[in-house]
Amino acid sequence: MSNQNHETPGFTLRAALIAIALSLFLLTSSSYVAIKIGAQPWPIIFSVIFSGGIIKLLNGVRKISVHEVNVAQAGGSIGGLMAAGVVFTVPGILYLNSSKNLNIAWPNPWMLALAATLAGILGILLSVPLKYTFIDEEKLPYPSGAAGAELLKAGQTGGRQLFFIIAIGAAAGIFTLIRDLYFPTGFTIAALTAAGVFLTLAPLPLAVGAGYILGASAGFSWFLGAVVGWVILVPLLLRNGLSAESARGWIQNLGMGMVLGSGIGFFFSYILPRFKRIFLPLTKARQRSMRLFPWLALFAVAVLFIAGVPLFAALMAVLGVWIMVAVAARMTGETNIDPLEQFGIFTGLVIALVYKVADLHLSVSASFMIVTFVSVACAIAGDAGHDYKSSVIVGTRFFDIVKVDIITVVASGLAAPFVLETIRRGFAETLFTPAMPAPQAQMVAGSIFGFEFPWVFAGGFALALFWEVAQRFVPPKFKDKVLLMPLGIGLFLGLGLAIPLALGAFIRAYVDRKAGHLYTAGLLIAAAVMGGEGLAGFSAGALAAAGIEFRFGAYSLLAIFLVVVLAALGLMLRYNHSGKTT
Repeated sequence: MSNQNHETPGFTLRAALIAIALSLFLLTSSSYVAIKIGAQPWPIIFSVIFSGGIIKLLNGVRKISVHEVNVAQAGGSIGGLMAAGVVFTVPGILYLNSSKNLNIAWPNPWMLALAATLAGILGILLSVPLKYTFIDEEKLPYPSGAAGAELLKAGQTGGRQLFFIIAIGAAAGIFTLIRDLYFPTGFTIAALTAAGVFLTLAPLPLAVGAGYILGASAGFSWFLGAVVGWVILVPLLLRNGLSAESARGWIQNLGMGMVLGSGIGFFFSYILPRFKRIFLPLTKARQRSMRLFPWLALFAVAVLFIAGVPLFAALMAVLGVWIMVAVAARMTGETNIDPLEQFGIFTGLVIALVYKVADLHLSVSASFMIVTFVSVACAIAGDAGHDYKSSVIVGTRFFDIVKVDIITVVASGLAAPFVLETIRRGFAETLFTPAMPAPQAQMVAGSIFGFEFPWVFAGGFALALFWEVAQRFVPPKFKDKVLLMPLGIGLFLGLGLAIPLALGAFIRAYVDRKAGHLYTAGLLIAAAVMGGEGLAGFSAGALAAAGIEFRFGAYSLLAIFLVVVLAALGLMLRYNHSGKTT
């Protein structure tokens, strides 16, 4: 059991309000980022700095409570993972409707909000008993949660860092608005097109930031996938008679197969050796959360049923959450990776297979709801594990973390469908183009409905599955040098995004080898850039959805960002002038 007798309270009304505001900010910005680049790095460090900076500014010279900051940051980071769970899955409906000329009903936003909220709450409640085994007994690392806790312990959450984040984020936001106003599609290298190489250079600061956060192995694997796919394979396919559109689809199906195969391969090679350790905690129902689980599970079944999921499929979906949350919690704890949409796809495919064997009907819209439900639960469970790890290291009362996580799950879960609706309307012309590819949603759609080149997808799937299993048997010095999941995403998304992402990975590699003391500063810059560009991009889309002409909207947002920067600067000058430290 944990050292709960020595835990210190940190839950306050102020911490809860900051957590709600931060979770909604991360929900909106992360939704844009996830659709734009197909990646969602953990937002925990950003949440720590932002929460600590706000509380320190509000406190002035009074000492802040590290436990209050820990509670605020824990709740705040939930919004980024809620965004991933919804945005990685639901837009696949739009993709099928546009690419396959289908007429799949868009989910009712209130039913989707209820389903996402309940999935998030179940993810938290199920992760509570897992905490006692995975963190207290086995002491799994949960790297992002541990890094956030060490940052808290070091007291590196001051107002200057908050100003730094706001200034960098505002600059990234201003650049985003100018870019989208004057060169929204980037710069195409026309000379290479004749050779079959389709290269559009996209000035994406958020991709550079994502490359830094993801690190060298993932970033360079992503770039390698883009080079292999779009410099080598596409020209070869064109020379063998495929059209440019078919060659693009061929490469993307191969990439999607690698992404899904890598996730499933990791799942089996990772889960089977740890089966008992993963699921034993969930058989111990003495924790408070497990007493609530049956009632909330029944409520979730009812919501899914009302939303159009057959009763038996809804029951299986909740069972899938019970299983996959345990897998996600342990995988995140050991690897810092949570392939949430793949857990959802796996559950959805199992349920679809059961229905097909039983000769029962399961609609495409019901399958999407199942995948989203499971994906959200796994996303939130992964984030909760990091929060629990932070509470153990810092000494914050565990159930204060549980409480704030549930509050922000409700806030972000209810808001998520309406954020998605804003993106759907604001980016109707660019969604599922190279400018807004939403690769995970396309993979979910293909997994549910089928792929244009099924044998190519199957080949990529088999290759990645074998690779992941083989990784368990190679010497450590050769392990994970090439990561097939990001390599597959690079195949899917092409060179335009891979180049700035590789630049960020290169910067990270240099910092890791030559300038380790700059790691945290680089992390702050990367997080601020992603947050600023994400919020600016989403806001521009919101104005477009409201019918406001983009030029006017861009300049209005530009003025808002400048005001924010000047206000933050004024706060800093005020504190410094009065002799107070921030």
